[in-house]
Amino acid sequence: MPRNECWGRPYPDTRGWSIYNELLTKRGEFCLSLDFVDQWDARLAQMNAGKRGRPFQYPESFIAWMARIHIFLQMPYRQMEGFVRKLATFIPSLKAADYTTLFRRIKNLDLSLDVLPEILADDLIVGADSTGIKVTNRGGVDAREMGGPDVVGSRCIS
Repeated sequence: MPRNECWGRPYPDTRGWSIYNELLTKRGEFCLSLDFVDQWDARLAQMNAGKRGRPFQYPESFIAWMARIHIFLQMPYRQMEGFVRKLATFIPSLKAADYTTLFRRIKNLDLSLDVLPEILADDLIVGADSTGIKVTNRGGVDAREMGGPDVVGSRCIS
């Protein structure tokens, strides 16, 4: 029920709650494409061509997909095995992997990012801090004003 009065004054409620609610819902969406299932056999044949030793049972695209599950959903490896088992009941062509195989293959994935030379030509400053470590004293009382050292506590993060 929209409020018509706020603090004793007339208040027309013009907020679009249905639109705002939909925007909040969309924040939680992410897409995990299952395209690797269609190319499972072709990719395995390509990976195992000329390979000596035990052939791969799972294509690299499947392992990369499971790495995304591991990162985005913060799912431990044993839970990922259960996740894939259940998913395999709905997708018959999907083979469930055990948690040891997932761990070993995800650990060996090359997760490096390709950086274009054009980007490196310009000055680029990247800062990321999600650790909770206090990097600067900005916003608080400056230590110099209080007669203390310039830097109260610092850590070199490289």
